[in-house]
Amino acid sequence: MLLEVILEADVNCPRCAKLEPLLRRICDELNISFTVKYVGNRAVAAHEDSIVSHTFSPEWVERYGLSEHKRKLKKIMPVLIYLQRIGAQTTPNVIIRWHDGIRMKEIVIRGFDPNSEYAKSYISNLYSLLKTLRKVVYRR
Repeated sequence: MLLEVILEADVNCPRCAKLEPLLRRICDELNISFTVKYVGNRAVAAHEDSIVSHTFSPEWVERYGLSEHKRKLKKIMPVLIYLQRIGAQTTPNVIIRWHDGIRMKEIVIRGFDPNSEYAKSYISNLYSLLKTLRKVVYRR
């Protein structure tokens, strides 16, 4: 069985810098594998896009977007094209992967604002989710 947490971060992202030690502490406490993957144009592997960068494409909106998104696609198309052209990244991204005995599953959580009134809830919800997944994956 497998359960892992990957933090996609940018080296100059202050939100990433604040989230990393909190997430590392949670993973250490729960004995869950934790990795930081640096993305963006300052990363060693700068050619790698973040896992959520594809959500800026019109193709993604057409295929997976809500009907409301699809209706507004023509209006937001210039923005999507611009975001793709500049290689827009959204960090931090928390990727939680696990194997349920049949196949790999994944949850991607985009963004974190340490100055938000919801920052503590965000961290406690992540802790609860990881603790529950750990029990399910390892059956204990």
